[in-house]
Amino acid sequence: MSERTTGTGEAPHYDLAVVGAGAVGALAAYYAVGRDPGRRVAVITHAGRGTGATRFSAGFDTPTGHNPAQRALAARSTALFDELAAGLGDAGRAPVDVRWLVTRENTAALDATMADGGRTRPVTGEQRALLDRTFPGLAHDEDQVLLTTAAMTAGQPQWLADRLLDEVLGRPDNTLLDGFRVTEVRRTGGRVELVAADGSRITAAKAILAPGPWVLDGPVAAAARACGARVKKVVAFHIMTPPPPGATALVLEDADAFLLPHRPGGHWIFSITSPDWDRGPDEPLAIDARDRELARALLARHVPGFLPHLLGGRVFSDCFTPGHLPVVDTVGGDDVVMAIGGSGSGYRLAPAMAEDALNLLDGRART
Repeated sequence: MSERTTGTGEAPHYDLAVVGAGAVGALAAYYAVGRDPGRRVAVITHAGRGTGATRFSAGFDTPTGHNPAQRALAARSTALFDELAAGLGDAGRAPVDVRWLVTRENTAALDATMADGGRTRPVTGEQRALLDRTFPGLAHDEDQVLLTTAAMTAGQPQWLADRLLDEVLGRPDNTLLDGFRVTEVRRTGGRVELVAADGSRITAAKAILAPGPWVLDGPVAAAARACGARVKKVVAFHIMTPPPPGATALVLEDADAFLLPHRPGGHWIFSITSPDWDRGPDEPLAIDARDRELARALLARHVPGFLPHLLGGRVFSDCFTPGHLPVVDTVGGDDVVMAIGGSGSGYRLAPAMAEDALNLLDGRART
């Protein structure tokens, strides 16, 4: 079902409007109907389901955080992902062993980021032998060490968003409004009115805005900028060689980069930190020479055998906030909440962000 009105006709009304059909928006809508199956929900997107950062995310979930608040979010999201898997039968997540390459003096700092209180351990001889077989030419500096932790997970963010939205839209009174670019949110007659670029409008009792990388080009742009939000280009290359059975992920902690076996694609994902800030999702985005130079330099230093297989990749934008801590807060009243600032970790923090947003609207305390 999809309905909207233009001109002076009466706008369709819903109990909840969720702007954004990525991981955070899909989870918020799913939790909303789970709490109240009779709640009429409209999911609104101008760019399609699971697009933006969700579509291109590697889905690598390392339950870590660089401050107590982020660690608490990460730990809660891990528990909520487990609940999703139990409720849906499958949350699209699989365990992956992780090895960390870090400067020896930063080992304690890495341990402190673990949300589950776990600790890193030196790799064993057998684990090092497997790393050498997996990552051809694996090398590191004398002051760097290879460490291991408990297994983490690799997920399928777009698949999960689609699965959750199917659950929401399977209820007859809920709807998806596609191609509806919200440019204004206003309050009219005790209702929240959402107005699209073409003049279409709907109303809702309450609204959650989770626009992802479009945050600075929409109705919460001023509030987001006041929180210090910026949009940044995110780049992940493809290493076009099949990961062997039992392949581990390798995190280059000091470089803020990682190599992740991508089983569905039959290749590796090599995520790097692009230096390009203030690059929105509607701009032409591409992997450029500077990105490739950075990727090649890291591979030449640590996994030179992967250099011939560095071919193509994925590029997108995401919203970053100070301290990489998401912002979930009311905007102009207690009937509208924004959930922004995944900072490249939106998928792994999405369950906690969505739960916090819904708790604010439902008058519940933040978890």
